[in-house]
Parts: sequence; C-alpha cells; structure tokens
Amino acid sequence: MAPELFVFIYDIILFAAFAVVTWVVVASWRWRSAPGAKGLMIMMIGMGFWTLSYALHLSAAYRPEPYFWSKLMFLGVVMVPAGFLVWASRYTKYDGWINKLTICLLFIEPVVFNIIVWTDPWHKWFSGSFTTNGILGIAFWIHSFYSYTLLIIGAMMLFFNWLHVRQIYQKQALLILLGLLLAWTANIITIFRLTPYREIDFSPLGFIAAGIIFTYAQLSHQLFDLVPVARNRVFENMPAGVIVLDEQNRILDMNKASEEFLDTTIDKCLGKDVASILPQWQEALSQIAAKKDPRLEFLSKGQDKKIIELSSTILADRKKQIYGRLIILRDISNIKRVEKSLRQSNDNLKQKIAEIETLQIKLKEEAIRDHLTGLYNRRFLQETLNREIAHADRAHVPLSLAMIDLDHFKNINDTYGHALGDLFLTSLASLLQKKTRSTDVCCRYGGEEFVIVMPTASPEEAKQRVDQLREEFSKIKIDTGKDEACMTLSAGVASYPLHGDDDKSLLDAADRALYTAKAKGRNRVVAAK
Repeated sequence: MAPELFVFIYDIILFAAFAVVTWVVVASWRWRSAPGAKGLMIMMIGMGFWTLSYALHLSAAYRPEPYFWSKLMFLGVVMVPAGFLVWASRYTKYDGWINKLTICLLFIEPVVFNIIVWTDPWHKWFSGSFTTNGILGIAFWIHSFYSYTLLIIGAMMLFFNWLHVRQIYQKQALLILLGLLLAWTANIITIFRLTPYREIDFSPLGFIAAGIIFTYAQLSHQLFDLVPVARNRVFENMPAGVIVLDEQNRILDMNKASEEFLDTTIDKCLGKDVASILPQWQEALSQIAAKKDPRLEFLSKGQDKKIIELSSTILADRKKQIYGRLIILRDISNIKRVEKSLRQSNDNLKQKIAEIETLQIKLKEEAIRDHLTGLYNRRFLQETLNREIAHADRAHVPLSLAMIDLDHFKNINDTYGHALGDLFLTSLASLLQKKTRSTDVCCRYGGEEFVIVMPTASPEEAKQRVDQLREEFSKIKIDTGKDEACMTLSAGVASYPLHGDDDKSLLDAADRALYTAKAKGRNRVVAAK
C-alpha cells in the first residue's frame, strides 16, 4: 500500500479509536469511585489524549509550530504508565503501597519530562540527534526506561495474580497479559522501526486495544457492576459485526451489526453451523488449514450492498486447547471507495507526470537543437566540447574537431533563393547524421557553418573522415526547376591538445585552418598547424 494512503487510513482509524475511548470513559464515569476505576480512567484518558494528538499530528490540522501536536501528545503519554500501575495494583489487590505521597511521587517524572519536551529547542535533551541520524536524546530513553519499569512492575502483579487467581477468572487474567503484550509489541515495533511505515507510531492503537481489554476484564471481574451495560451498549452497538463460535463452529452469539451484514437475526442463527449462514466461512477455514491469516472480503446480503471484511481469531485456553472462534465483520465500503478514488487520482497523477516529463524532454531537445537542421546548436556545442576535452585529458586519448563552411553559399541564396539554400543546409545535416559515429557530436555553429566533435579521433583520422564527407557532399545535386545545382564545402581540422588546450583555442585553430582552406581555393580540408 502506498505510504500516503496508509497514513490517511491510519489517521481515520486513530480518530475512530479516540471516539471509542471517549465513549468508554464517559460510560464508566458513574463508577469512578469503585476500586481501581480512577487508575483505569486516568490510563484511558491519557490514551485518548495521546491518540487524538497523534491523529491531529498526522492530519492537516492547524499547528502553531511543526511539532506542536507531537509535544502535546506527551501530556497523554505520561499518564498511561502511572495509570496502568495504579490500576494493576488495585485490580490484583497488591495496593498496600498506594497513598497520597506515592501518588504525588508518580507525578514528578511526567511533569519533569513534559517540561523537557517543551523546552527541548534550548537543550536538545529530548530530540537529540534525531534530525541527523534518527536517534532521540537521553531524556526520551530515560522516560522509556521509567515507563517500562512501571509497566513491568504492573505486569508482574498481573502475572502473579494469574498464577493464584481462581480458575473462573484465569481467562480474564490471561487476556489482560495478552493485552499488555499487544501494547508493548506495538510500542517496540514503533521505537525500533520494524515495519515498512517507519515514521508511523503504532503505540496509540496498541495501548488503546490493551486498555479496552483491561476494561473488559475489569467488567468481567464485576468491580464496576457493568457487565449488563458492557454487553448491551458495547457489544450490541459496536459498528463491527461480532460472531462467537464454539469449537464445532456453531454460532453462540452475534451482535446487531452482524445481523445487518448477514440480513438475518440471532434467533435464526443460534446453534447453527456458521457455514450455513456464512458460506464465505468455508474459504476462511481453508485459509486456517493452510496456516494463513483468515481474512477475506464479500458483499453483504442486504439491499445496500456493502463490502464486508471477515477476519477470525482463535479462542484457546492456557494449554492451547481451542474452545471457539471469534469472527469480526467490518464494513470497509468507504475504505474501498477511498482506495479506488486514490488509485484513480494516483493514475491521473502518474499520467500527468508522464506528460510533463515528455514535455520537459521535448523542451530540452528544442533548447539544444537547431530548428532547421535538427543538429545540436551552438549552446550544446559549448557544453559538450568542455566535457569531451575533460574526458580526453583524463583518459589520455585524442580529440579532434572540424569546422565546416559551405562554399559560395551566398551565391546560391542570391541565385536560387533561400529555400534552396536551406535544402543544401538540411542535406549536409542529413549527411553528417548518417556518416558520423554515434559518439560524434554534429552541431550547426551558425549560418552555413557546422562543427563536428570527434572523440578519440587523431588529426590524420579526422582529416580523412571529413575529406570523405566533403566528397560525398559534392555529389549531392538539387533540382532547381531549370537545372541541377550542387555545392562544395571547405573544412579546417584541429586536435586537442596539439592545436589548443581549451574549447576557445581549439575552435580558433579549426577556424584558422578553415580560412586557409578557403584561401587555397575552397573545396578542400586543411589541418591546423
């Protein structure tokens, strides 16, 4: 997926995740006095603020400075580890250390770290050498060490709780550990840039997913007395369809979104094999058997045809014994429309770029070509001659140059007109293009004068080749309507470094040799002396 499209979709997901977190915090507010509720809510509020700030950073939102939203994001980031530790302590009952003093101590590092972040332009303790080699400063790594210390302490509490908790709650305890592992994995992937999208921070979604898992575990533990609310308000009103299967792939439960996607009701589906309700499940089972990620797309059965993405998660216990599956159905119609629109825009952009590149090549050719003969012009000659002289000097090879002039060209124009004169010019240009090497550079120097740059050609070889061109050109006859006209040419040949050590002196030497050829009667080639 193109990076721009991925960032756009990821930004939408972040805003959606913020909305979910906000709803969870608002719905849980009435139980804020319950044990552990405040720590969990602080953690969720921090996650929500973190997610919203990062979403605004990725979007085109207004910012008074380039990293404004990134800096603001850390106001939420620092709330997560401390909130998690307090919640984990309350959840596992290892909370004897919690008092006003310890809570105040937990505020010190977040406050100091945010001061460092906002004053970073003065000392670079946070950004370090990130702009040059991608490595953040010592303050970032100290904060990461501090945060992971709190998270590890909380994780150890949860692990010991999982070892000693009653069997009825072991699934919830294991789910919490898995949620924490998910958050750490997302954060580690981001810090060490382990994905193709290295500039994207996946930590917010990882911690939000973990926070939702923690909330679910808390509710299942019945500390908030929220189990009916969680089932009715969260499960039933989730925009994604959720279907719960047992180990025989029979439907145990499904929410309203699933009913809408499949155009059925839970009463008709309960206890039935999922393949009879969802034929696409057979393909998903084939992917599972092939050890692939069971993820596919299909059209919904309702009147409004929606593109639905199906994914599956195995439900297993600690002994890896499968006791069911969880099917998630998501409406990705809008995402597909956006992808199609972006693909079309990308194709149009590529077409425009190709047209611009073609036009640039054409304009560049026109800038270095003589419009009448199609040969290179004097401007290109100056650039090329300097380059070829430098190459001849480095490679210690000869370089020769011939200056050609048509004899009595003015008489042709005066007698037959400029149109016939132009025909002789284009005829000579065509002859030069056919009879010279691919490495030679043929230019119209001006008027009836032409220059040939001949890399690796010795003075004798160059004179011989130009003399052959002279003979070929003298054989060209053009019908004037009354008779046939022909012309001859004269040329002077000079070589580097024998006759000149730079472009100007080399051209001057060839020009003097040409003048000598004219003085000796024309229709001849003279080498410079």
